[in-house]
Order: sequence, then structure tokens, then C-alpha cells
Amino acid sequence: MKSLCISFLAVMISSHITRANGAQIMYLASISDKNIVSYQLNEKTGELTAVNTTTLPISPGPMCFSPCGKYLYAAMAGKDSKNETVSAIASLKIGNNGKLELVTYAKIDIRAPYIQVDPTGNFAMTAHYATGEVNVYKIKDQLITGENIDHHKTERTAHCIEFDRTGKFVYVPHTSPNKVYQYRLNLETGRLTPLKQPWVVGPDEDHQYHQPRHIAFHPTLDMAYTSNERGGGISGYKLNTRNGMLTLSQTLSSLPEGYTGSSAAADIKITPNGNFAYVSNRDTETRDRHQDSIAAFKIDSKGKLTRIGTFPTVWFPRSISIDGTGNYLVVAGQKSGTIVTYRIDTESGELRRLKEYDVGDGTIWTMWQ
Repeated sequence: MKSLCISFLAVMISSHITRANGAQIMYLASISDKNIVSYQLNEKTGELTAVNTTTLPISPGPMCFSPCGKYLYAAMAGKDSKNETVSAIASLKIGNNGKLELVTYAKIDIRAPYIQVDPTGNFAMTAHYATGEVNVYKIKDQLITGENIDHHKTERTAHCIEFDRTGKFVYVPHTSPNKVYQYRLNLETGRLTPLKQPWVVGPDEDHQYHQPRHIAFHPTLDMAYTSNERGGGISGYKLNTRNGMLTLSQTLSSLPEGYTGSSAAADIKITPNGNFAYVSNRDTETRDRHQDSIAAFKIDSKGKLTRIGTFPTVWFPRSISIDGTGNYLVVAGQKSGTIVTYRIDTESGELRRLKEYDVGDGTIWTMWQ
């Protein structure tokens, strides 16, 4: 395999170099402003300072990094300069202080609500919500191309696509059918093969907290966790590392005690040390005072979840992210026009609100390097 991004070891080395040479950078994508803003973190105070803004030709959405950390990839969708509706994936080179340079973008057929790159850096994976499908695109010279090398028709509402920590298996949560599709990845060809059990079913549909939306893998344990969109919840799954199959083991509510009305869980993130998991809850009721929240959970040495509590947050928290030290959590309010930072208590997992920032409407994705 000819690639500068060889393995997860490259990710570890890259992250170490990035941390040694400067402050952590957080990237925030806005569909309304058609840009990605880079923020520098003060690790002592948690303060964020905007340092660079990159305007794109089409509205950005989900993002991910190349394994070597030199490129940021962003799915885009919307009107271009010719007022044509376009879906694409942008390849942006990362410079000093989080400065981004748009090198190229590849047009794809359908909007991708989630993208991820395999450990070799040779293949980009996309999940497609509206049509229910998974695609694999070739990466050449660290730039995502429009060359589609694999395609799988699944079911509508494919919401996320992620790897286990070995990079050998791929998982695609689907909300409406209440399933997580499971695949084995051929690291040579980029092709996906459905596992013997092609999907694992989420919590029973008569359970209040079902419909897996996003999935996150524990950094050291053979466990995966999903945010469950319907009702608001979190589920734990045991991972069989030999065959890649998941087994549902636990489901808990992510909603505040006494919450009334409808709610839709969105994102899920796990701290780098694997001690805590966080889920964002979007209040979907029409009310004067929105009751959106972040739910916190303790993960024990066997992967079992214990609820810590919920913490009020900004309106419609579609995306959350945790910095590399595990000390700070950022929540992007898609409808509030703000982001808010929290300090994570590394002993209890509780969140202490630090500061809210006006960033404009349509904040769709946040992540750290």
C-alpha cells in the first residue's frame, strides 16, 4: 500500500507532533456561513480563540482527518456558485495554526451526513441518510477522489459510519430500521463485506430509547456505544474482535429526570481515557425555554454504563466534541448560533459550564486536532 498514512500508529505519532508543536485546534463547520473556523485552545483556562476562517464553495457538514493528520476532509452539500445543487467531499490541507487550504473537491451523487477514512488513508467511507446506502471512494495522494470503488444498498436513515479500533470492521447505524449494519473491510481493496450477521438490532422498539444514530468505540475495551435518537438514550454493545459482530448489552436514558415531551439524541463522544461517555439531547418541543441537555455516563472497567446526570446546554446540540486531553467538551448549538465549552471533572465526569460563544447559525460539526 503506497500511502503516507500507514496505520493507527501514524495517528498516534501525528497527534503527538501536533501537541508538541503548538496548541490544540478545534474546527467548527457552518452550513449557513459556508465556512470552517479554526479555534485555538488555552489548555489552562479552556478559552477558545478563533484563529482562521476558510470559506468553501458549498456548505460544509461532517468532517474527519486523514490518518497522518495533514488533511481535513469535509462533506459538502448545497448550491454552488452556479446555483446548482451539488454534493461533494473537500480535501483541505492543514497548515500552521489550523489554517486550511482547499486543494480540491470531488463531486459525489448523494449528500453524505457522515464520512470517515480508513486507517491506511486510502479509502473514504460515506453513509447516506436519504437513500440508505454506503459508498467507498478512492483516496489518491491524500486527496479524496470521486472514484467509487464499492457500493452497498442498505436501508433509509443510514446516519453514521465508523471503524472499530483495529480498523478491520465498519459499522453503520440506521435510525428508522433500528439497526447497526456490520462489515469487514479489505484494507487492500477498500471493499466491504457484510458480516455473517449483517446487522445488529438496537433496543426493542417498544423501548423508549431506541434507534441508534451515532456510534463510538471505547479506546481500550471491546465495547461500542450508540446514541439512540428516538426518545433519547445510550446503548452499550459488546464487540467480538474475532468476527466483528456486536451484541447489545445495555440501554439507559439520556434525558433529564422529569423531562416531558419529545426529544432526539444526536451525538456521542467518549473521553480519550475511556472513563466517560457523553450524549447530546435535542429538545424537539415548541417552547419558550428549550430544555436541551448533555447526558454524562461513567464507564467501568468492564464497559458497563452508570448514569452521572444531565447538564443544560445550547439549543439543538447536534454536534459535540472532546479535546485530546479529555478536560474540555464543546457543544455546537445548530439553532442557537452559539457554541458552549465545559470543563470535564476527571474524577466524577460532571460538566462545569465555562463560556458561550456567538458563532452564527448552522453550526453542524465540531472536532479537534
